[in-house]
Amino acid sequence: MTEPAEGPADVAAGRRMALRRQRRRRRRQLIVLSLAVLVALTVALTVRLASSSKPPPAPATAQQRTQRTLLLQVQAPNGDAVATALLADDPKAKAGSVLLVPPQTLVTVPGTGSLTVSRALRSVPPEGSRTAVADALGVLVDGGWVIDQPSLARLVDLLGGITVDVDVPVLRAGSLVLSPGSQRVTGEQALVFLAYRAQGEQEQARLARVQGVLDGLLQVLPDTAPDTVSVLATLGRRSVPSVPLDSLAQLLVGLKVDDGASALQYDSLPVIPIDTGVETPLGPTLRIDPVATRAVVDRLLAGSIPPGGRDTGNRFLVLNGVGTPGLGEQVRAKLVPKGFVFVASRNAGRFGYARTQVLVPDATPQSQAVGARVAAALGLTGDVVRTSDQLGTVADVAVLVGADFRP
Repeated sequence: MTEPAEGPADVAAGRRMALRRQRRRRRRQLIVLSLAVLVALTVALTVRLASSSKPPPAPATAQQRTQRTLLLQVQAPNGDAVATALLADDPKAKAGSVLLVPPQTLVTVPGTGSLTVSRALRSVPPEGSRTAVADALGVLVDGGWVIDQPSLARLVDLLGGITVDVDVPVLRAGSLVLSPGSQRVTGEQALVFLAYRAQGEQEQARLARVQGVLDGLLQVLPDTAPDTVSVLATLGRRSVPSVPLDSLAQLLVGLKVDDGASALQYDSLPVIPIDTGVETPLGPTLRIDPVATRAVVDRLLAGSIPPGGRDTGNRFLVLNGVGTPGLGEQVRAKLVPKGFVFVASRNAGRFGYARTQVLVPDATPQSQAVGARVAAALGLTGDVVRTSDQLGTVADVAVLVGADFRP
């Protein structure tokens, strides 16, 4: 028996059922897709809320400087420095250094001009000498200690003498003071040895003797800062530290510890002789070798390079436009802490300027921006910035100090 053939009504009904099934499948797919999107959004929102609830990361803090520096100068009766050394100790790194500075080295003293390190101590207050050395090296010098020769001899004797390695026969006024060899010396003998330079010797030989005296002194210092303070306090008014005695004692004892741990480095300032045709009593005049000095500073005094000390476009010159002494040092005191590098100070071509000006080499945005920064650091308005051809290659900006300048 054969099945009856489908009629038009049956065909139409079948199509309607197929369309309903297709629509149901699409609705189910839409529901599944919507649920998936909803789940994804919920997860994303949860993650975002969780991350926003976390505290923001702490801002990075500048590394705290731990190296401390002090300029030691031994003063002769005429006021000159016969020995100069920059002492540095870093308790955190457990390392120290001593940079020996030849006394006949030329430096720029703010507000005064070019002087040898030896002459600067006689000509200006001790802080001027310290500032000159700091600028010459491009480092921070935290304080100083000026001690005259009799006081240094007294210190050596109070400590029972020091041991030095005498390398050559040491003479004074033609008489033998010390024979070669390792030996214990008195304070007076230590002074003669420290300043001695035989005929024809290079400056390095004398600096080596300064090192020998300093090293011998560190070795016999008391082991604690309080005991060292007790010794230093007996030296009298010719021993003049610019820092408290306990700070001086802590630095010296720190160097003693560094020395005992073989963590104390000695070096001498790299210099180049200047042929002036005239030799000073201490030897030929010297100038700093900038390239070699930078390498020494990087090795021994990297922890004391100031902010901005290695930047470019920030060197400044001070021109005294009124004639008042000391303006170079006063301007320096305002600008160096702001990241500028002092290069020199001198009188302007004339005096009588009523208003302070900031001079830049050109009208480029970069030069104008540097000028504006200098003006702001001095408490001046931006309209004092002027273009000038007085700078040359010496500096990137100049301050022409007028009568309105206030320290």
